[in-house]
Amino acid sequence: MRMTGPLRRVLKYLHGTVYLSLTLDASNLTFMQWWVDASFAVHPDYRSHTGAVLSLGKGGVISVSRKQRLNTKSSTEAEVVGVDD
Repeated sequence: MRMTGPLRRVLKYLHGTVYLSLTLDASNLTFMQWWVDASFAVHPDYRSHTGAVLSLGKGGVISVSRKQRLNTKSSTEAEVVGVDD
């Protein structure tokens, strides 16, 4: 499998946005917030996929992306399983 198309797209994006800054701020370390999202039945075995980011202050600290362990029957159920995983 050749990855030249996606790789070229990413490199073009990075080259075009080199002037943008990434802001991380640790002024409020007492406030943690998780952002979680799930994609329903995206794998060949109809399992869903979960992605999550932990922000601490300003900016993401930890990111997670994984296949869910359970088969779900709806996108809403996949979101609930994603929060629990």
